[in-house]
Amino acid sequence: MTWVIIGLILLAAFGPVLWLVPSKRDRHLSALREQARREGLVVELRRVPKLNPRPEERVTAGGRIKLPMVECTAYTHTLTRRLAMLPSWRLLRGEDRPQARPGWEFDPDFKATGVAFDASLESLDDLFDGLPGDVIGVELSSRALILYWLESRGAKRSTVTALSALLMAAQDHLLAVDDRFQTMSGDEDS
Repeated sequence: MTWVIIGLILLAAFGPVLWLVPSKRDRHLSALREQARREGLVVELRRVPKLNPRPEERVTAGGRIKLPMVECTAYTHTLTRRLAMLPSWRLLRGEDRPQARPGWEFDPDFKATGVAFDASLESLDDLFDGLPGDVIGVELSSRALILYWLESRGAKRSTVTALSALLMAAQDHLLAVDDRFQTMSGDEDS
């Protein structure tokens, strides 16, 4: 009986400590994010709109409108210089609405149009073709290229390295397109 009491006391004392030990999934995500930092990417948790929510995700039982969101991790590659001529935009994976490119729809809050947008999107064909299926969004701003990723269990450190290489190549393409539009703009001014 004494051993049972001692065992219960030890379990009560060390149980909370064991609860704080990171799970296998937490260690996996930590390794991915550490690799991203080594690659020069900024990692942060973000929320993006869910494009195809179920009806119960749109409205509460009391009739209040909800904004369905998806929690994901943003892997941000800061561009080496500011894009002067290309618009900011965000595309999310989806199939229901008019598409900016096959399988990708505009985030309603970050829609862009025009020749500069088309050129920026075309320059990123290799990026879109190389993305894993659990990357749910791509955003371009004047200073950064951002991937919104769900970080599936199958992701490895090599996946992060490949994403970093894709982002570096995409940066080169975007800077070339931006330079081209700056040159065209300068020719029109003279």
